Amino acid sequence: MKGRWERAGRYDFRHISTFFLYFRGLSINKIFTITTLNDLKTVKFSIKYYYLVVNKEFRRRIGVFGGTFDPPHLGHTSAALFAMRELKLDFVLMVVANDPWQKTDPNRIAAESDSCLPSAVNHRYEMTKIAVDEYEALIADDMEIIRGGKTYTIDTLMELNNRFPASEFFLMIGSDVAKDFHLWRDPQSICNNANVVVLNRPGVNLSEIDENWKFTILEIPSIDVSSKEIRKQVSAAGTLEGMLSPEVKEYIFSTGLYQESN
Repeated sequence: MKGRWERAGRYDFRHISTFFLYFRGLSINKIFTITTLNDLKTVKFSIKYYYLVVNKEFRRRIGVFGGTFDPPHLGHTSAALFAMRELKLDFVLMVVANDPWQKTDPNRIAAESDSCLPSAVNHRYEMTKIAVDEYEALIADDMEIIRGGKTYTIDTLMELNNRFPASEFFLMIGSDVAKDFHLWRDPQSICNNANVVVLNRPGVNLSEIDENWKFTILEIPSIDVSSKEIRKQVSAAGTLEGMLSPEVKEYIFSTGLYQESN
């Protein structure tokens, strides 16, 4: 990471920060009148996002990890970090789905056991920002939220290719959804615009995945956690040990997410 910060030194930091922090809803003057922890986190997020994401000057290897993140858990961050190391990525975008068609479309392909509608997107995005805050090269991205409507991966990749025309993309998908890849919108164009990497847990049978897609299979360390199980545990006042970061857990309980009364 040192190299990126050194290269950034040639820019007018105040001018850049004024533009980007304004874009994120925080004026440069706010930096000098920080009074709350949230203000400090917003400044930190904005600067981190600019130096890793907005600056287009350098060719990058960019991981794209899309998901509902309802909520984002330690399995998500662990998989992203592992893939980043193994694939030698510069950073990973944790792209929060606005309206995940696999779960909200009447003809959805998500398993019936996990077919509940996702939580409000503002909560999912905030939790994702919190979950990756301590990791310098994991970035919560809201491009699909800003775009609005149904979330389709090909639209996201086209937007990313316009944003970073010189970069190479690595789309990370779970082995559980890879078998239904042919049902995604324009799957061939997805493969043309990104290297598709299947994150596979040890012992999972991949025989249902069509070999013609020529995916890269990456065996990731197994962490026994799922968003569905977390929602269930919160609702039943069960244990969340080893599932979430303390900060995400605090957010869930402070907002009342997933609790029985909701």
